[in-house]
Amino acid sequence: MAYLPLSRKYRPQNFDEVVYQDFVVDTLKNAIELGKVAHSYLFTGPRGVGKTSLARILSKAVNCLNPNGLNPCNECDNCKEITNGTSMDVVEIDGASNRGIDEIRQLRENVKFVSVKCKYKVYIIDEVHMLTDAAFNALLKTLEEPPSFVIFILATTDAHKVPATILSRCQKFDFKKIPHDFMYQYLQTILEKEGIVYEKDAINIVIRNSEGCMRDALSLIDQIVAFGGNKITYKDTLFLLGMSDRKLIESLFENVIEENPDKVYEIIAEIDSKGVNFQFVLKTLIEIIRTLLFALSKGGKFENSLTDDEKRFYSALLPKVTEQKLFVLFQIVQKTLSDIKNFAFPGYIFEFGMYKACKISEILPVSNAGIVKDNVQIKKPSAVKNVSQPESKEEGVEDKWNSFLKKLAEIKPGLAANLSHGFFSSFVNGKLTVGFSEDKKFHYDFTTKRENFNIAKEMLLKYDAQFKDFEIVMENGSKKKALIEKIYEAETFQQRKLRQEAENDEVVKMFKMEFDCVIEDIKLLKKPKNPLN
Repeated sequence: MAYLPLSRKYRPQNFDEVVYQDFVVDTLKNAIELGKVAHSYLFTGPRGVGKTSLARILSKAVNCLNPNGLNPCNECDNCKEITNGTSMDVVEIDGASNRGIDEIRQLRENVKFVSVKCKYKVYIIDEVHMLTDAAFNALLKTLEEPPSFVIFILATTDAHKVPATILSRCQKFDFKKIPHDFMYQYLQTILEKEGIVYEKDAINIVIRNSEGCMRDALSLIDQIVAFGGNKITYKDTLFLLGMSDRKLIESLFENVIEENPDKVYEIIAEIDSKGVNFQFVLKTLIEIIRTLLFALSKGGKFENSLTDDEKRFYSALLPKVTEQKLFVLFQIVQKTLSDIKNFAFPGYIFEFGMYKACKISEILPVSNAGIVKDNVQIKKPSAVKNVSQPESKEEGVEDKWNSFLKKLAEIKPGLAANLSHGFFSSFVNGKLTVGFSEDKKFHYDFTTKRENFNIAKEMLLKYDAQFKDFEIVMENGSKKKALIEKIYEAETFQQRKLRQEAENDEVVKMFKMEFDCVIEDIKLLKKPKNPLN
């Protein structure tokens, strides 16, 4: 007997064998039990997760002569013919090959004829999104009011390409990708049943490359078994899946993190000499960055799908990276990948991207608050603001008030502008007092209006738990300077000149262009003393 691939041998033949589609299975079983089987269904979802298999199971379940509860018996003539694809009453149509209006017109004519042996005549149209607009229009009426003995089951991997008029005439079921743990347990059962020796890390690699598709996973296992002689090893799996160069890519990333350009150039030369696709390298780097970022966010905990080698690799890298650095690295790698796809000289673009990546601390000191250029610090703009370090909780209350005004300006710029004409008066037992001098009465009157005051107070108390209460007072004769006056006086003519120079600096312009962002703020720093003087 000819060899039967695992993907066909272990294809589900009843509802209970379908993996991880419980919602769809339970709904269909209830419909059969209640006698409320619909005349048209639409199964959507990724490839290889059971859409067509479940369509066949439903076809057998409604036509089985000796059902086993709600499951088909798979022993009667009807079940066997449907399983073997020889039934006259269950017709499978490939939407990609029969996508024209003529094929659908022929289907409409055939629908009128009663079934030969089965109770229901079932039409399964796979990849239905491939039908032409004219074909969909021809199908509409038949799909809405088919004969009572006809059931349509449409399947597609691209539900968004199916017209709304078709969707409205079907019961739609969304199939999910199969998670790693479910797939591992299922594959483990099959391998043990088949007597195939396997390594855990090899199966993890297979599952990751199948992307939640059971059919792909079983097909990969077939291929590895054929190569390795009834055993699945980690080494063979990497080789057959084209991942044997991953160690080289991991070494590249490690040297990028350590900012070792000489070693990076050596590895790039080796990648080029081996003919490894640059886009594959960049996509693998993005995967590495993603894994590290998620591990950092989870306190160093890794996903189950990683191999032992990968866990050792990532564990060694975790102390060397921060979320800020990974975020910027992702932007550089992603942009390099985009440039390679759209421009000539991919080798040069790849080299430049990697050189830029291993020079992050010189281009952008991600460990600090921002770029420092000519004693002027340019804070990270809003496009990358979410990677900046949180402000210290020991920051002074007056500084917090100033920061709050900047936040308020995003929502109520007029109110924030008028409050900036006031000054920090006092902070006692959680109560912040803001004062206005006599010559600022206009701003005082504006901010003490009930509506404006309530908005400011409500937002301030939510801004920081340190603030418990808030008041605005008029302090006649006070010599304290308002915030807006402090800001202006803080800048000398030379400093304002430096600000202008910073805004026109080529590095700053390149930064803005590179990250498609704007400068949010510029902070003037004191010139550091030379320790040698």
